[in-house]
Amino acid sequence: MSELTIEHAGQTITQLRPGMTSSNQRLNEMKTKVFTITPDTHTEEAAVAQSVFQADELENFMSEKGGTAIIQSIVILDDDDNGNALDIVFMDTTGLLDAGDDADVIDAADGVIPDAILGVVSVTNYFDGVLWQVGQKDNIGLTIKSASTTRSVYISAINRGGTATWTAEGLRLKIGYIQD
Repeated sequence: MSELTIEHAGQTITQLRPGMTSSNQRLNEMKTKVFTITPDTHTEEAAVAQSVFQADELENFMSEKGGTAIIQSIVILDDDDNGNALDIVFMDTTGLLDAGDDADVIDAADGVIPDAILGVVSVTNYFDGVLWQVGQKDNIGLTIKSASTTRSVYISAINRGGTATWTAEGLRLKIGYIQD
């Protein structure tokens, strides 16, 4: 809390923490940003539960090494007109979620990648354009933190719709967030 309120003998006294000029000062210091990326999308067919792109870097996403952010919204422009539900996976390190061969699927026993996952956002609703689609997810509120050695985080996408093929630059993402 940024303020302390005391009621005694019918009087109410409210005091801010030392150094605070208003109860919203910390919130007002945060920056609202939009990060746009065209991920390096796989061009081979992706079945359900296979990756569409993996470990694309959101370079300098944070204001400082080990910084935090709150993901507020994600917009996906699908130029390939698939409109498949996608899980967008945020990670604090690079690595593959899907090795491309069922014998090499990453699981919890692999440790590094599952432990690197900061959160997952499912984008399932799309607006159907003429030869494209736009997916959008709002009011996310996912708090993420970069590793202590970098300002970057990494994202991957897992196909949750039907089998589809994307072109190398068939997806564009806009990630709205509050940077601490």
